[in-house]
Amino acid sequence: MEIEEELTLELLPTLDREKIICIVEHLTDVIGVQQKSDLLFVEAEDLKPFLTPIQIRKLLLAFKGENLNDTITLEPCPAASAETSSHPPHPSSSTSTTMYNHYSSSWVSHLQIPWERFPLRLSHAITRGDRAHPEDRRSMVRIVVEAMQVHCRNPKHASCEEVAKIIVNRYPQTFADFTEKGERLGCGHYSLLRSIKSRVEHVNRDNTTHRLRQTKRTRNEEDCSPNSNATSPKKVRCLVDSYGCINWQPVELPEGETPASLEEKKHILLTIFNSEGPGAVERPDVDDFMCLTYIFQRQLINSCPSLSVAEIQEQWPFLFTRKGMDISERLDQALITKGRRIINYFSSQKLKWNLGIRTLIQQIESEEVLTNNKVGTAAILLMMKYYKEDEDSLFVLADEASTRMSLEAESNLPIAPRLIMLGQSVMTATCWMVSAEGRVIVELDKENTFADAMSVFFGSFYVLNLEYQESACATLELIQRFFVRINPEEGTKCTSKVGTSRKTGTTVKQKVVHINPHVTNFLQQLTEFEWKTSN
Repeated sequence: MEIEEELTLELLPTLDREKIICIVEHLTDVIGVQQKSDLLFVEAEDLKPFLTPIQIRKLLLAFKGENLNDTITLEPCPAASAETSSHPPHPSSSTSTTMYNHYSSSWVSHLQIPWERFPLRLSHAITRGDRAHPEDRRSMVRIVVEAMQVHCRNPKHASCEEVAKIIVNRYPQTFADFTEKGERLGCGHYSLLRSIKSRVEHVNRDNTTHRLRQTKRTRNEEDCSPNSNATSPKKVRCLVDSYGCINWQPVELPEGETPASLEEKKHILLTIFNSEGPGAVERPDVDDFMCLTYIFQRQLINSCPSLSVAEIQEQWPFLFTRKGMDISERLDQALITKGRRIINYFSSQKLKWNLGIRTLIQQIESEEVLTNNKVGTAAILLMMKYYKEDEDSLFVLADEASTRMSLEAESNLPIAPRLIMLGQSVMTATCWMVSAEGRVIVELDKENTFADAMSVFFGSFYVLNLEYQESACATLELIQRFFVRINPEEGTKCTSKVGTSRKTGTTVKQKVVHINPHVTNFLQQLTEFEWKTSN
């Protein structure tokens, strides 16, 4: 399509083809762009779900700066043309033009959601502002998809998302994705979108006439090579660096401070650390100086090209302490209360799980984890088994007598952050360290707990602008959204373009999504389980 070529080659050449196609579908199917002159009326809000603010401004500027009076060619999708071939063309069309017809360009805006057909119990829940019962929610999805198929037999992802938004925005208390604290989970409509799209695919499973997907091409080994992009260093900062942060890069100096005064405080901090060590982080003046020099810390960490962890630690050693890396005060209690819920979810349905999960449940029960301070460890290990992620993608088990120097010399520590567990097993470890880029960056005191260690480990991703490792991305996002309650509407902390198939074990290309579907699927199942057991 011509509009796709313009977006790809001229305006936003760095976007991948899949996102370009999604934007084109959104502009034509939802916004109603039918000819080039219509692009003048596209607003920033129309593109917000797909692009960064800078990309949107660049695109809008190009739309308004070009001569947009020529007719643009937009070919209808196979499903739409097959479905509407018996209908007359749109009044503004002619046989020589290929603009979208009425049925495929703006059907979402004409869709009438049959609220009156919803189950009676669901209608009462909507009136009271209660959550929808899982059974009623599934019935509602079937009814909505049936109404959508009157307009389009196989609605695209963008169209399904618009419908999900309409429903959630109208009755958020009943249909939106919320945490148990009442905070919106991500964009708020992801689980409903997934349910609608799954239903669409289900009802079209045997109908090849209305399939929209292109023929699957054969992948070369180079396409799926984990090192295909590894040779090109990161040149500019991207959204993943500031993902989940509320003060990623301050721009104004603290009141009453100058660059010279802050530089002086930085040197004082280095002097104190060199003379007293990391324990001095508890001094009030160190705490004050670290807060005042925060703008300098972020400027160094966010600089391009990125500095190594060792270089950052050399200039800001107090940052590499528990106090410097701990970004969440709520994780300690959350690991206990929410950890118990996860353990209860798995142990109450033992026969449902595979051998690995059942064996771990038996170990948890035999060691009486629920009566001591191992609840958080057990819950995270269960989630890793559930997501089929290896323990060593998060943890490194080491002997209790190991030191920083021995671990760095003998353990071949990985580049991505790891929580080093000192003990006989991950479950029974009593001392912890955190590593990144092949070296130990934080040693925790013996009186610290697993929750303290996990908070430092998890905080290192945000303090140091590190991405989640693909091998543990589902577990890390669950910790982020469920335990720590960091719920950005868009983006992800794992942007890996390749991954390991959980079914075949082979390396495959993967689609970058705003929220990990494995995480939302589990949270929905947990909510439904607790709903059933409480009623």
